[in-house]
Amino acid sequence: MRRFKIDGVKNGEAFLRGQEARHALKVLRLKKGDEIIVFDGEGKEYLAVIDAASPTSVRVKIVEETNVNRDSHLRSTLFMGMTNKLQKFELALQKATELGVTEVVPVVCNRSSNAQLIKNWEGKLRRWREIAVNAAKQCGRNILPEIREPVRLPEIETDADLSFVLWEKGGKSLKDYQSYSANSVSFLVGPEGGLEREEIELLKEKGFKAIYLGKRILRAETAAIAGMALIQFIWGDLG
Repeated sequence: MRRFKIDGVKNGEAFLRGQEARHALKVLRLKKGDEIIVFDGEGKEYLAVIDAASPTSVRVKIVEETNVNRDSHLRSTLFMGMTNKLQKFELALQKATELGVTEVVPVVCNRSSNAQLIKNWEGKLRRWREIAVNAAKQCGRNILPEIREPVRLPEIETDADLSFVLWEKGGKSLKDYQSYSANSVSFLVGPEGGLEREEIELLKEKGFKAIYLGKRILRAETAAIAGMALIQFIWGDLG
């Protein structure tokens, strides 16, 4: 059944607006009387039926609250180095959302040359949050990940039980930490070309442990997806 994001429920009603309304009406050709699933992004999910529609909004009547919990118990943060082709960052964001990430923090690194030129992130943040919504709709999540404003690498802070930074030139295997107990994990992946040594040293001072994922050099977006999958497998709910 089709899923849609709503802002909340009031008096047994909710509304699809903007992109959600357009998708329901223009793309899926839904009409009055059709049943859909709606979720508020904060944990609540409902069975609903379309009650009325206009060109910009769809009103639905709530039939029942379902609240199926498909979110991981692990609090996970992906610190993603800003790639010079933003489509790569967006792919990592989409797949990390499907894998259950709690929050994504874009990081401007020394080799994030294009990102260093951006002054206003508002439009990009809006797009990234829409990507997260669409990924959550697809995979059945009811809680949306937080998409933070970009930070420069020296500004990074984390209070996670375990924090890892991917570095192809050293460190341990992630397997070496699988006996550690953790309720929260942070994972940092650099941009194309990886992180510079001084960046790695700075992150170590902040408590990050350098790890590698194998013998092959992975693209930034591949490394982010593979790393998050392994972290969810070891400490989360994957598998």
